[in-house]
Amino acid sequence: MIYQQISKGGIDAGVMKRIAIIAMFIDHMTLCFLEVARDSQGHMIMNTFAAGKTLDSIGRGIGRLAFPVFCFLIVEGFLYTKNRWKYLLRLLVFAAVSQVPFCLLVFPRSQRRHADTIFTLAAGYILIWIVETLAGYFKVNDFLPARRSRYTEADEGYEGDKRAVLTLPARLDRKWVRAVLFLIPSMAAGFGICWLAKWFGFDYSYGGVICILLLYLLYRYREYSIGAAWAWLTNYNHNELLAITGFWLIWCYNGKRGKQNKYFFYLFYPGHLILLYLIRKAIFGT
Repeated sequence: MIYQQISKGGIDAGVMKRIAIIAMFIDHMTLCFLEVARDSQGHMIMNTFAAGKTLDSIGRGIGRLAFPVFCFLIVEGFLYTKNRWKYLLRLLVFAAVSQVPFCLLVFPRSQRRHADTIFTLAAGYILIWIVETLAGYFKVNDFLPARRSRYTEADEGYEGDKRAVLTLPARLDRKWVRAVLFLIPSMAAGFGICWLAKWFGFDYSYGGVICILLLYLLYRYREYSIGAAWAWLTNYNHNELLAITGFWLIWCYNGKRGKQNKYFFYLFYPGHLILLYLIRKAIFGT
């Protein structure tokens, strides 16, 4: 049962991304002005008026929608992009560009290491790429989603299945041996990338990286991918229980790209961080 053959609703990737961007903006605006901003006595703004905590809960709750959608779109991008290296380079460049605005907006007083969300998305992208490459080498990639094309077989430009098929020595060509040889380096890669995510203070840390991996491994089976990723995120951070709104959008995804500009998010992300920071700085001086 191929993921794209199941049409649960009428939401395409462009609509999902726009909804996620709006939710992210609300989340960051709430964080910026109610939690990070301080009054002249050093109190969080949300504690200075009666409805402050309620507004903060609502705004941050809406924001839980965004991250699962971005994780899913990273998997989609990995499977559909024509050039994976260019896709990864784009992620890393905009992650670096967004780093200073992210820290200024979210962690202006922290002395610990922090890295913005795009670094987390890039880490997950690298991990699923490693997993796919290892699966291709050890010939255990039947259960993984194939690299896909938005063309059909009847269209000019159809690319078909792009999974790697590499040779393996005959003495290792047994199913259980191949499975073990695939799992060992895959788990090592997963552990290493998750450790780096935690050490560098990536937003969502290893929780976000594993969420992307689960959405990739279970890509063909929508209900299982949604359930596993939501359960994992909720276990990682109980506040992510409200991320069910984002997973609901994924459930309603119709497999179509829709109208979107691939550079808009990469420009909007650092741009809105800088804008919110400057407004907060002008009003509260912090």
